[in-house]
Amino acid sequence: MSNRSSFFLTLFLASCTALSAFTNGPPAQRTGVPGEASGLTCNACHRGTDLNSDTRGRLTIEARDYKPGVKQLIKVILEHPDATKWGFQLTVRLASNPLMSAGGTFTAVPGAIRVVCSGMPPAQPCSAGENEFASHMLATTYVGQRNRAEWEIEWTPPAAAAGDLMIYAAGNAANNSSSNAGDIIYNTDRKIGVENCNLPKPTISAIRNAGSFLDGPLSLNTLIAIGGTGFQAAGTTRNVSRADISDGKFPTELSCMAVEVAGRRAPLTYAQANQINAQIPTLGALGSTAVVAIANPGTPNERKSDPLNITLASNSPAFFRLLPTPCIAAVFASTGQVTADPSLIPGSKGVRPGDIIALYATGLGVLEPVYQAGEVITGAVRLKDTVQIEWGGRTLDAADVMYAGSAPGLISGVYQINIRVPAAVTSNAQNQLRMRVGSALSPEGTTIFVAAP
Repeated sequence: MSNRSSFFLTLFLASCTALSAFTNGPPAQRTGVPGEASGLTCNACHRGTDLNSDTRGRLTIEARDYKPGVKQLIKVILEHPDATKWGFQLTVRLASNPLMSAGGTFTAVPGAIRVVCSGMPPAQPCSAGENEFASHMLATTYVGQRNRAEWEIEWTPPAAAAGDLMIYAAGNAANNSSSNAGDIIYNTDRKIGVENCNLPKPTISAIRNAGSFLDGPLSLNTLIAIGGTGFQAAGTTRNVSRADISDGKFPTELSCMAVEVAGRRAPLTYAQANQINAQIPTLGALGSTAVVAIANPGTPNERKSDPLNITLASNSPAFFRLLPTPCIAAVFASTGQVTADPSLIPGSKGVRPGDIIALYATGLGVLEPVYQAGEVITGAVRLKDTVQIEWGGRTLDAADVMYAGSAPGLISGVYQINIRVPAAVTSNAQNQLRMRVGSALSPEGTTIFVAAP
């Protein structure tokens, strides 16, 4: 080996030792891009196991197709049961030539997300056309956190459509040993394309409560199902993913569709050719209100449906059901196990008197404090209005309605009611439940199954 080779080998090994934890992000070019730096990943320095060999963990990229120039989120999720420190690096390239920059840019977040370039030493801001890399920093190594870590990276796509793009990522599920030994490295990639919005003029034929699937008055923040045509290409379905949720809010555009209620954009959760699931915005006015579906929003070929009017009321309570059964969407509060008729829902279990269960509903009105439509509520926030539960036609004691408010971790239109199952039940049978909020009563036909004694 020549002295020159020995010098560079020594320098490389020294850099790995000195930066063993990379607590403020690894060097550039560690995402495994084919042909770049010999396809290096974090395994260049962290040598606990072979790349992707530990099947107990995984690395996932969540991203949607892009609109040129419109900022969106890319999410990186790293999982492993033993890791106690975490890191990642991410880059976006042209699918046709991985060594070429896609032309988009990452947003650096001081103390959280670092953006560096392929030059050495890494520099920020990057020059136009340089390959950018986003990575963790010390605060987002989540020391001591187990099982899972995730990062949200703001990415602005190129201003002009660049065809298919590839997202490359590497992740380090580390053991927090202050060395580079024993860490577990993964890499993965994901292809995304240009969101090509060219839907026809949509039509709305029905707007219903997403819990009951019945017509009738709707209240602020209620989850709704909109029926019609032209909402997606035939056979296409689009669920909201975590990559669509930005700043703790659901999107108001989803797969080339938007909805306006009283002129305000509604959060969306799902779209297919003949149905959009949305949420009534947090409106103060009651009475007749126009709803419009918008195809290709914000593009030169934007098309709006004819309006369809709904009636807004203070409350429009409805239980969610485990369709197509009458069973209310409910779980045991202590274990999270689904409670239902096991003959209809395999793996579920009936309740018995004294059990505490959580029921899920929509249309219950205002929380205190008020949360806006589309917000993900992380904590328990109680309803302003009192919820009464009728079990088999009898109103439960107020003490047995233990909580009524937000469903933590879910969109603001989903409500949770915790109740104690009363002594007066019909065993080995479906028992009808209804709820009353203000003057509004939920529809008939929703049940909880009581097990045999």
